[in-house]
Amino acid sequence: MDSMTPSPPEADLRKFIFAIASGKGGTGKSTFAINLAVALASLGHDVALVDADLGGADLSTLLGITAPRYTLKDYMQGEVMYLSEILEETPSPGLRLICGGTDIVSISNPHYHQKVKLIKAISQLDASHIVVDLGPDITFNNLDFFNAAPVGFLVTQNMDAMILGFYRFLKAAFVRKLKQEFREDDFIMNIINDFQNRGWSHSRRDLIGTIRAASREAQELLDRILGTFQPKLVFNMVENSSAKKTADQMFSFILENFGFRLQTVGFIPRDRDVERAYARNEPFVLSAPRSAAARAFFDILIACNLNKTPDGTRLSSFAEFQARLKMEAGHWQLLKV
Repeated sequence: MDSMTPSPPEADLRKFIFAIASGKGGTGKSTFAINLAVALASLGHDVALVDADLGGADLSTLLGITAPRYTLKDYMQGEVMYLSEILEETPSPGLRLICGGTDIVSISNPHYHQKVKLIKAISQLDASHIVVDLGPDITFNNLDFFNAAPVGFLVTQNMDAMILGFYRFLKAAFVRKLKQEFREDDFIMNIINDFQNRGWSHSRRDLIGTIRAASREAQELLDRILGTFQPKLVFNMVENSSAKKTADQMFSFILENFGFRLQTVGFIPRDRDVERAYARNEPFVLSAPRSAAARAFFDILIACNLNKTPDGTRLSSFAEFQARLKMEAGHWQLLKV
């Protein structure tokens, strides 16, 4: 963890850039990232998938790439000049991967200027859609990547430990955002630090009101933050309707205590087809395009307004999405659809 630093560069808003986080391992975050990237590629988009888990990268393994030419370590240590040089081809013609590498512990906590350079380089990749898979833990690296992306997904399961992990990540990302935006206002920074030091359980509800009451300028900036900080929540491995109740409770709790809207965009059911695909290092949307999980994924695309081809044609039915997936699966030699 580093000390409070200036705000990282904003991502290129002309591109679709998605940061995928969880706050705790084991939620299926990386599987979600892979299938999101493959689904977007199946619609005809040019997609870059970035393994930004700087301490435990595994996307290349999950995609069956055992010996990448380069990894993110080569870029971070200056072995290659441009991030685009380390893009790896995948079986999907429209999907390329930046591998994190398994020996990247030496750069798992990069200096701030390295992090800024990497965030900027990711946003400049030659791709219309960029999916960034973050590490599961709560570090300034993950928080800054998450906040720099125009769209942030949080993947969780309806289990107490995982709900707590996602909530802690969400709270930390929001506070990090507040501190970055108000970094030049000593009075507001003192307010935020004071509330943190006194304990969130007793003061979180008053934090927003205190900042809002400080000045008109503070109120206007706060309203802009609250209007744009709207992470998207995905429940994975759902077994019953209780996840919907949890989602409603979290929405109300977050809105009441922190003032921003948490949008739940989908519920992916527990599905044996997903487990089999994972065991074979295959994207489940391709190996099981008729599965309940694939249907849930299409619903997520619709909820996020991502069910469109590059020319703007909107896929209105699951059958259309299935047809795209089946065409895409033809590029994956190991799949048996």
